[in-house]
Amino acid sequence: LSLRGTGGTFAGEGIKKIKIDDHVNDLDAFLKFVSTDQKRQESSDENGVNIPSSLSPPPVLIAHSFGGMVVMKYLEKLFDDGKNNNQKTTQTSLSGTALLCSIPPSGNGKMTGRFLRRSLVDSWKITAGLAMRKCMTNEDLCRELFFGGGATGMDGISEEDIQRFQGYFKRDTDATTDLFDLAKKLPSDKIDDDGLAPFQNQLPPALVLGASDDFIVDNEGVRETAQYFGTDPTFVDSPHDVMLGRRWENGARAIQNWIENNIAILN
Repeated sequence: LSLRGTGGTFAGEGIKKIKIDDHVNDLDAFLKFVSTDQKRQESSDENGVNIPSSLSPPPVLIAHSFGGMVVMKYLEKLFDDGKNNNQKTTQTSLSGTALLCSIPPSGNGKMTGRFLRRSLVDSWKITAGLAMRKCMTNEDLCRELFFGGGATGMDGISEEDIQRFQGYFKRDTDATTDLFDLAKKLPSDKIDDDGLAPFQNQLPPALVLGASDDFIVDNEGVRETAQYFGTDPTFVDSPHDVMLGRRWENGARAIQNWIENNIAILN
């Protein structure tokens, strides 16, 4: 799903900053469309009983990196809306959520502080690569931040791949997330004393996946996200972009195992 300003999706005429609420509304609209489309495909038997044309369960929502923040804010909005409408319980249109190397509920601030204390060099690389956007032009830095570094091709990412991904990064800088707006709305502002989301007991099953070789999201950040969802984190051998490179199967296998063990799939 390409939210506005990402994946080449138009952000709007003259728009340079996108608020987190805009991405949440994009996700909400998509999931409502999926739910409505499923209902539209239902038929009725002679007794008026609805018969779904497909026995597929509701979708499992899988989000990576900043997408995890969008999912947390979407769930927050969903349950806040239900509370405002005096609903005792709120049902999601999801079978489960899987967050991969997600930005934690407290955002990047605490992680930045931890990186500064651990390594000034690594902290500079992250700042230069992301805030200063050097990853769009420096192939070695891009490879190290997202794909585990090493010699060209050893991580399963060719020079042509890196250049293509850099083109995607550059394309998606035409309109970027409004981080000042996000700082006022972090999910961590509403957690309880144990770090749990206030609606944690109403959530569908959740997988929080971290990567052992992640240069951007540290283990503490992964554990913070897992605590938010009331689950234990799962770690795999992978760099930040768990979907790409020679170790992509590690993340894919973890997701498959979690779905098979936690999500009701109708055959």
